[in-house]
Amino acid sequence: MSHRILVRVSPTGDIQVEAEGFKGNGCEASTREIEQALGKRTGRTLKPEHRQRGFSVQQQQTLRGS
Repeated sequence: MSHRILVRVSPTGDIQVEAEGFKGNGCEASTREIEQALGKRTGRTLKPEHRQRGFSVQQQQTLRGS
């Protein structure tokens, strides 16, 4: 499975970072530098797959741009 990091910016400036195809904490490690570059994080949503071993993990996060 391929690994992807999706970054979405809404018209209001809200930024959403989503990791696909990662296992375990790999998604958090992969998005860490992007999160730091974008600024303060306002929330994090872990998808149900995050708790399942042996499955891909998708992480969705909302950041507020400055």
